[in-house]
Amino acid sequence: MNMTEMGEVVAYLLRYRTAERQPGNGRKRRAAREGQLAERDVCALIDDALDTEREALRDFLAGQGLRLKVFESGDYPGIAPGSRLYALLPDPELEQPPLYTREPVFDALRLRQESRAELAQWYLQLWLLMQTLLYTRLNRALSDVSRYQEATFATSELIGLLREQLETLRAQGEGVPETSRALLEERGEDIARRVKAFIDLQVRAGQLETVREARDGAESEIWQQTLLGALEAEQVGVHHLSHLVDLLSGEPRPSAQEVDDESVSVAEEDRDTSGIVPEADEAQDDLLGMDEDSDAASVGERAAEERA
Repeated sequence: MNMTEMGEVVAYLLRYRTAERQPGNGRKRRAAREGQLAERDVCALIDDALDTEREALRDFLAGQGLRLKVFESGDYPGIAPGSRLYALLPDPELEQPPLYTREPVFDALRLRQESRAELAQWYLQLWLLMQTLLYTRLNRALSDVSRYQEATFATSELIGLLREQLETLRAQGEGVPETSRALLEERGEDIARRVKAFIDLQVRAGQLETVREARDGAESEIWQQTLLGALEAEQVGVHHLSHLVDLLSGEPRPSAQEVDDESVSVAEEDRDTSGIVPEADEAQDDLLGMDEDSDAASVGERAAEERA
């Protein structure tokens, strides 16, 4: 694999995110297109590359904050016997370069002149609701990558969940957070249009694929999570959402007075044994671990950046 071929392989992987020797689930191999190699040729180039060429490819991708992972037929369901899946994933240990922006997300979801913060809120709501369909209702953990083929939903289901979410917000009346009020200004077919735009984004990013298209009399299209989507969800959960585990554990957060009392008690015990009063680092970390004034829109923008 010379430098020109390496560039063509990277260009293909940036476009489609995955390449398979023998695509599973009935998918046909992607044919060559103008300026793009065929899927068969991409796999052949990677398969036949020398160790030094593979190392050069890894270094090239690492410079962009990316990693090429290889999966055999026995690793996950859906990979055909004798096949091999190449998946291009962001490397959580490397910094992503500026070229990976959130602009495609904002452009796709924008219907009028919404601000970036408002669009981030729309993306965050839709992304969380999609996770409900892919994980929560299946009682599935992010680590259950092998169950990705079970994770299907209809377009109408996501639309219905979003409508329910907005009705829940409306029921709060004046208690609706300021950052969420923009969600209540939808008109007519806004919800369906935003859901369609969101799903299109996920398809373009290789996170979803269609299982069954809507036909005459059918309610809506059926979408399935891809193996790439399941792998990235697991990665995001482990490396970027782990700080939420304590918040979701259901244990009440101690009050400041309780923390102070406990710190004094621990300090007295240690003073009796060692004469040294410890600094209550854990208590301070617990108190400072969550900024109550944090802007939910910034959370939405981070979620949008992860999936863009």
